[in-house]
Order: sequence, then structure tokens, then C-alpha cells
Amino acid sequence: MKHSNLLFLPLLGLIVACGSTSTTSETEASTPEANEEPVATEALATTVALTRDPRTIGPEKSAEQFQIEENIYKIKAAENTLYGYWVGAFGKNKINIAIANITGNSIFGHSVCAGNFRPIKGTITETANGIFEIEMREPGDNKYDGLFKFTINQNTQELTGTWAPYQNTTSAKEYILTKKAFVYNPKVGDHPEASTRYMDIPEVENLLPEEIELIRNEIYARHGYSFQNLKIRRVFDAKDWYIPMSIDVRDQLTEIEARNIDLMYNYEEYLDDYYDSFGR
Repeated sequence: MKHSNLLFLPLLGLIVACGSTSTTSETEASTPEANEEPVATEALATTVALTRDPRTIGPEKSAEQFQIEENIYKIKAAENTLYGYWVGAFGKNKINIAIANITGNSIFGHSVCAGNFRPIKGTITETANGIFEIEMREPGDNKYDGLFKFTINQNTQELTGTWAPYQNTTSAKEYILTKKAFVYNPKVGDHPEASTRYMDIPEVENLLPEEIELIRNEIYARHGYSFQNLKIRRVFDAKDWYIPMSIDVRDQLTEIEARNIDLMYNYEEYLDDYYDSFGR
């Protein structure tokens, strides 16, 4: 009997040990799948070098964009409620007339429309309480330059006026604009996921090229990029949230946006780089 008990104890220990080892192996095997994979995926997204970084594609930032940014800074710092962005339809396009400086009866600013920036300056006269008559001229070094004449009613926050070209190169325009504040919001648009999280390869590779183009350009639209491309411009000019603010927003792209754009580049069948050097 003693010999039987001695033989049984090692056998019992072996059974217990084997059971313990089996349980530990199952736990270790399941842990990475349950807990570590999302972290690894996000880490991979932020450490792998971009194939083509949209923040560095294209030429150096232009003097025109620097002027836009200087005026944006002035508008943010201003207390005068005439300063700001007056936005609305201008023919078939959307225009943003930005008023950035008023000194005496002199007024300065710029317009952004259809991918173009034009500095404007002129005179301002208050004709009644809260009613201002304004004339602002474009420089005249572009064949499409002209003269803005408009009235701002501070009581209704409305700007109404006309524009006529110096040369007979295009048609005159009438417009009614309203004052709007621009604030970057990654959640606006039809595809906010492109600005709020890292997109996965499967969700991009199953999209049509036209869908990828639209999602990618919506990222730029959120930052107020003014599109030269007619097809894309028509899409976003029709959006209430969209304001054409700038002609170069590359340095405003977030890390998430830059990596999603890079991912989408890899699945687009055609990139019209010649037309728009920034890849839009």
C-alpha cells in the first residue's frame, strides 16, 4: 500500500502541472488578439513612413498664401465687426470677401474664389447708422480683375453689391453675401472618418476611384481650401459648411488626415498632378 501511494503522488502532480500549463498557454494565446492588436495597428499607422506626404507635395508656400494668413490673423484680433468673412454665391462659384483692415476711410482685404486669391483695397463711407458704402479694387495685373461696389448692413449682417471687370473678359456679377465665421471642424461633411480616425485598407480598396477622390478632397474642404478643379469646386461650393479660405492648406493637415490621404493616393487610378500640383 505504501508503494502505491508513493506512485500516485507524482502522477497527481503531473496531472496538475499539465492542467496548469494548458490554462496558461490558452490565456497567453488569446491576450494579443484581445488587447494588443488595436494598439499595434495604431502604432503602425503613426510610425510607418508615408509613401507620399501630402504636407510636402508641391512648391513652397506662395506670397499670396502668406498674405491670406496675415489677414486671417488681423481678423481674429479685430474688434470692429465689419472685419471678417463675407461669403456667398458669385456667379456659379462661391466667394469669400475678407475685410482685414480699416483705417479712416481706407479699407483693405482680399477675395478667395475658384482657387484664386486677389488683394483688394478701396474706400468706405458710413451713409447711415450701421450702413456702409464700399468700393474695393483688384490690382489690375490680371485680365480678370475688376471693381467691387457693395453695401454692408451691420444690422442684418448682409453685404449686397456688384462687380465689373476692367476689361471685357467676363461677365459682371451681382451678389448677396452673409458674414460667416470659419472654424475648422473635423466632423463636418459626408465622410468625417477621413479626418477623425485612421482608415483601414479594406474600407479604401473597396471604394470606386470617384468615391476616393471625393473623400480625399473633403479633407481639404474642411480646412477651407479653394478648389481650382471645376468638378470638385461645384461639389463643395454647394455645402453650407464650406468656406473658401485659402489657396494652400497643406501645413494645416493633421497626422490622421495626412496618413489617410497617403492611403487613398495608393488606391486612386489617376492623379491629376499636372493640373493641381498639391495632388487635389
